[in-house]
Formats: sequence, C-alpha cells, structure tokens
Amino acid sequence: MIVMCRKMPDHLLFLETLLQRNTDLYEQYQRVNAGYIGELRVDREWDDIFLEQEHYLFHDYQMTNQANFTHQIDTLFICRSFILLIEVKHIMGRLDFEEQTHQFIRTKSDGTQNVYRNPIDQIERHRLLIETLLLKWEIELPVIPAIIVTSPSAHIGMTPPHYLIFHVTGLRTKLQQLFEKYSPIVTSEQLHNLKVLLLANYERKPFVRSIIPANTIIGALCPHCQPTVRLQHWRGKSFQCPRCDKRFTDAIPKGLRNYKILFGELITNRAFREFFGIGDVKVAGNLLAQLNLKRIGERKKREYIIPNGVTWNKF
Repeated sequence: MIVMCRKMPDHLLFLETLLQRNTDLYEQYQRVNAGYIGELRVDREWDDIFLEQEHYLFHDYQMTNQANFTHQIDTLFICRSFILLIEVKHIMGRLDFEEQTHQFIRTKSDGTQNVYRNPIDQIERHRLLIETLLLKWEIELPVIPAIIVTSPSAHIGMTPPHYLIFHVTGLRTKLQQLFEKYSPIVTSEQLHNLKVLLLANYERKPFVRSIIPANTIIGALCPHCQPTVRLQHWRGKSFQCPRCDKRFTDAIPKGLRNYKILFGELITNRAFREFFGIGDVKVAGNLLAQLNLKRIGERKKREYIIPNGVTWNKF
C-alpha cells in the first residue's frame, strides 16, 4: 500500500521555471531532473510488483533529527519482516563504491572520472536514525539499506559485499530474497502503529529559494518566441510581443504563477510593477484588483496572495 506518493521536488520546479528565463542554468537543471527521473523509474518498478505480504510504501519520506538536520529517504518500505531504506542514483558510466575511502567514483566511457559523496554514507545515516526510532518505539525490525541504480548505461563496479547495491530491474528479485531470508516479526497491528508513528514524525522543511541570477529575464514571456522574449506594450488586459507582434491576454496570470514559484506567494504593487514593467501605480493597482487575489495589510503595506489558479475576475 502506498502511504506517501512522490511529488516533483520544489527545487526542481524552481529550476524548471527559472530555466525558461535563464538558459545558463541548464546543466544544474539537468542534474536535479536526472535524480527525479531515477526516482520515478523506481516508483514504476514498485507499481509493477504485486506483494501478498502486508506492507506500506513511503516515497520521498522526510523527517528532522534531534540536531534539526533533515533526513530525506528516497523510498521507505516497511513490512512485518523488515524495513527497507532505498537511496536512488541515476548516473551513467562505471560506478565504484569504495568503502574504505568513503568515495563514490563515476568513470565515463572516455576515461574521465568524477568523485561524489558516497551514497553508502547517506543511507547509513538514515539507517541509524530509523534504528534509534525503532528502539524508542519498542519495535523490533531489521533495517536494511539499499542503493538502486537506474541509468540503463550504468555499470556497477566495486561494491562492499554486505550492502545491497543493484540495478532497478533487480528490485523484484531482491525483495523476494529478503522475504525468504526474514520471517514476520511484528503483528499487523504493530505494523499499522509503525505507519502511524512515521506519518506523525514526517516533516518537510520549507523550501529555501536560491538567489535569482542577475541575467535572468523577468516579467511576462512570449510563449512562442525562442530564445525567450519579454512581453511589452501593455494595453487593456494584454501584452504584446515585440518580436512576433502577437498579443496575450493571459500573460499576467501566467506571469504571476511563475512569480509565485520564483519569489513566493506574496506580491506588492511595487513588486508587481517591477516584474511586469508597468510604471503607473494606479494602473498596477487596477490590474491587481481585477485578479482573484486576497489582500492583506493596508495601503503601502498591502500585499496580495497569489493562488495556484490565478485568473482574471469575471464581472
């Protein structure tokens, strides 16, 4: 049973929106997106596996430890026999997990190497936290860390023998082996209680946006022109593209949805004018009044809350 579904990470949505306005961020976006693609690939594998054993799945489980540091577990699987912690890596090339040096080395086909933080250390950190919680909750279950590689062109090289490190296509087989190795220890009621405790301890820290690069194009964008063109020449409820001359009546609602992702849900009259390039305070105020935005504060301190489905009011 899936208890917690995976959603697009806030950081990826932020980068995806920013990429429309700044192509210099393409490589950074690709790295983050590759990780998300790998996680979705593992999720699809779970969907294709039928398990008779009672179980619960938590995708992208997060919690905070006593030192206020976040633990982000790609997938947390609990059943009556064991707990499986999964770290997903979507990286191509030869992958060597060196236990002694605590290094994770990727070797490309041309021989160049990249050294990354060892995912074994990451998953061990999660294991110690879960084991501490189980001791506190008086629940006895073995906690098994696993690293799943998802890239079709990955070649798993050196691995410590006592860790589960395998390609995503082997998930079904590895699960079957674990069920054959571990017998049920806790009751269905205890497993349900563990699910409730994990949900109660779930905590996702608020997303902290990075600084927007100075060369980023702000404002309403033409959906047709490439490279990106900022819409100008405001008239009525529409903006005009200076390149293709087309006018767009949905430019401000779309722009505000982008603004919410990039800067947050609150916007002032001044920020509205700076973002869309509208110089007149009264014109901006009238436009804000014609949008379905809730207001907080009065006069100069007034802010507007941008909803997910911002549209023009219908009169």
